[in-house]
Amino acid sequence: MTEQKTGVAKHSADYRARQKAQAKKLGIEKVFFNMPEGIKAAMAAEIERHGYDQVQELWQDLALSWIAQDPEERARRLERPDAPAFYISSKLARQFNEASMAELRRYPGDEQVFPDQAV
Repeated sequence: MTEQKTGVAKHSADYRARQKAQAKKLGIEKVFFNMPEGIKAAMAAEIERHGYDQVQELWQDLALSWIAQDPEERARRLERPDAPAFYISSKLARQFNEASMAELRRYPGDEQVFPDQAV
């Protein structure tokens, strides 16, 4: 014994079928992926900041701008810096040196060897 669909249920099923057929005709597929909360919050802020109505619009614009780049630029942006590429600014080096000297002053028996005095 099969249940008969009500008019509303039948209309909803027909609507979903039409939407699915139209998406297939246009080559649209749903994509799902996991995203860290921090990135999701940053994307939500960008959506609001740039006046997008839906997150889908932003993702499509990002994809189109990515595709429009030349292959060398895409490759450059996909490079991940490794540890030897870490950059120490002069400000950070100065802060480290000052903190090190303060630590040595706290313990006066420790030896100080400066790079230019190395044996």
